[in-house]
Amino acid sequence: MSDLDVRYARRAVRRAARQLAEDAPKLTAGSAGAFRAGLATRTADLRRAALAAWVTGISEDIIAADGRLPVAVVHGWVAARFSPEHSGDR
Repeated sequence: MSDLDVRYARRAVRRAARQLAEDAPKLTAGSAGAFRAGLATRTADLRRAALAAWVTGISEDIIAADGRLPVAVVHGWVAARFSPEHSGDR
């Protein structure tokens, strides 16, 4: 992949992580259902950005650092995404 692709993918991970961190306090002001739905949406955005970055060739540890996540979380997302049970998600 090109340097531009890598920069874009890393920026997307950082943006998704920042959005999740910024929205979490706002989401707590609403109902429990709204909190769960909002948190799930923002987490899914971060997961998608992390997977796109991994496909681009960025290592799990760099994705974890950019997303402010444990490496084990990124590894779990990658492993789950590319497991036979999730082959329909591609």
